[in-house]
Amino acid sequence: MKDLYCDLKLPPIAEQACSAEAMQRLKHVNMNCGMNYTSFPLFVSMDSYTRYEHSVGTAKLIYSFTGDEVQTLAGLFHDIATPVFSHVVDFLQGDHMEQETTEAKTEGFIQRDPVIASLLEQYGIASAAVSDYHQYPIADNDSPQLSCDRLEYTFGNMVNYGFAQELLVKEMRNDLVIAGNEHGIKELQFQTPDLALAFAQLALRCGTIYSSDENRFAMEYLARLLKRAIELQILTAEDLYGTEERIIQVLEQSLLQNEWQTFRRFCRIVPGTPEDGLNLNAKRRYIDPLIAGQGRVTDRYPSFRDAVVQFKEESYDRWLKGVGQ
Repeated sequence: MKDLYCDLKLPPIAEQACSAEAMQRLKHVNMNCGMNYTSFPLFVSMDSYTRYEHSVGTAKLIYSFTGDEVQTLAGLFHDIATPVFSHVVDFLQGDHMEQETTEAKTEGFIQRDPVIASLLEQYGIASAAVSDYHQYPIADNDSPQLSCDRLEYTFGNMVNYGFAQELLVKEMRNDLVIAGNEHGIKELQFQTPDLALAFAQLALRCGTIYSSDENRFAMEYLARLLKRAIELQILTAEDLYGTEERIIQVLEQSLLQNEWQTFRRFCRIVPGTPEDGLNLNAKRRYIDPLIAGQGRVTDRYPSFRDAVVQFKEESYDRWLKGVGQ
């Protein structure tokens, strides 16, 4: 995917950290949670969008808003422990509603990488200061508030899904400022109401993709396939913290090659039954950004508030079945 932040810089320590093996691995972990390997129309011709691109973009945004090296590193490292196929492993571990289990490994990845460990020692930065980006509200905060993490993947996905052009992303980014929110905590806020509404609407549109029937079905199917591979000792749990190319190579040469090819051919969803389908809930992602001095978008725009309510209340209680080409 094109660099949406080519005009933004990283501090020297973050630039150097990008070369670390633990960071370079993220170039082989896709943001689209395995969907990019299926044949669903939206994903067939989509540009690659990796955890590395997301992590660097998040770090650039944090640095542009705060000028703080430590917060920037925390943003850069926030996905360093992300396993292959991203949130698919959350489904495997039964954590797909919260998506937090893999974060516990972050500090270990940081401490074990010799390049990162050396840089932190050289600059006198403790690993604990950069292993939990939740402690920095501009980097991350509670949903549905706006943070640099949510800002970056929303920008990346709205462009990658074809919902917006790069010029709009830059206009939105340049409209943002930092100010205290209703809780007195610093938060990114839009200055222009129309841009805030447009961003919120596009984020909600992306959210419907994240929790769509196609995504829920495919991610659960792939999670079960990976679990089966571990049970058969084709893969180990540790293998999931390698690269997607390696996992795919192993699956293609294993007893599960037909199941993997079935996953690759999925192109649409039809109604299923308890005997042949999957039925599962999903984490619902949306963003309700602040408009400086005017409250949140849901406060100013009742139509958006209604759209959020409808999104949150939609029932996913149905059996789904994937169909191949």
